[in-house]
Amino acid sequence: MAKKIIVVIGATGNQGSSVANTFLGLPEWHVRALTRNPSSDASELLAAKGAEVVQGDLAEPSSLAKAFENANAIFLNTDFWEVYRPAKAALDAEGKAPEAAGIQAFTNETTNGKNAVDAASAVPTLERFVYSALGSASKVSKGKYTRSLHPEAKATIVSYIEAHPTLSQKASLIYPGAYVTNALLSPRLDPSSGKYAVQMALRADIRMPIINPRESTGSFVRALIEDEAPGTKLLAYDSYLTLSEVVDRWSKASGKEAFYVTVTTKDLHEKMGLPWELLDALDAVNEFGYYDGFGLVEPHQLKKKVQTKSFEEWLGEKDWSKELSG
Repeated sequence: MAKKIIVVIGATGNQGSSVANTFLGLPEWHVRALTRNPSSDASELLAAKGAEVVQGDLAEPSSLAKAFENANAIFLNTDFWEVYRPAKAALDAEGKAPEAAGIQAFTNETTNGKNAVDAASAVPTLERFVYSALGSASKVSKGKYTRSLHPEAKATIVSYIEAHPTLSQKASLIYPGAYVTNALLSPRLDPSSGKYAVQMALRADIRMPIINPRESTGSFVRALIEDEAPGTKLLAYDSYLTLSEVVDRWSKASGKEAFYVTVTTKDLHEKMGLPWELLDALDAVNEFGYYDGFGLVEPHQLKKKVQTKSFEEWLGEKDWSKELSG
């Protein structure tokens, strides 16, 4: 029996590598890894594991038709930060405001996402399409918070998928939680006080979904493709903790006392120079919650249980002598 084909876009990234590795372990699936650089170390490692590595670029629609040929499933994750970071650095060097970087990254990401959607819709063998999404701070706040464009880019692509006459009938969405590696989830030593603390512009009682993207994304995507009906919107997480609980678990794992300190986005902007691209969405979360009101399915509601490691287990595997010395 011929294997089904899953095309993984961005197969060398955090989420894509997890999807590729998960499906490489399923004997009924053939993994086609789409990357802009097939000769990279990460690409060659996937090829050594049995993936078919092909060159493709979301900015070049002509490269996608061949890459998507005979696909039964496609996983898509688009990238805002690959354009935003260098664009902002260039503006910073010129002493200019960073807002233009956000607009440039928004335009790039939404164009790439729409290119992928259009190409996927032309594949007659396609059965499932999974997109890695974010919720719109502008939508949930009814236009109050609009300066964080990275969630808006993905929300724009979601709207494009949902409005598509054919692909919308095959599509599901995965909304990953905050990455375990997010610096905001890890207390830092304050040399002046000798204490560890997280300074964050979110209330300590805000519940945050947390995921290890390189380990867990693939298992959730497999569930969406093999077990769940099209149209499923999954909030994917390993743990769902308040920020106070995050700090408590870090303290227990590290053996170091740590504190959670709530600051304002204004302070982070004016005193630390963080851009509103990062901060405006935090104000939306404070007021409206983290994905509250988006109507998402949670892991415990899936038809088959997806087993992943908790945030606490991930902390327990760290080498704390190295972590704390760094």
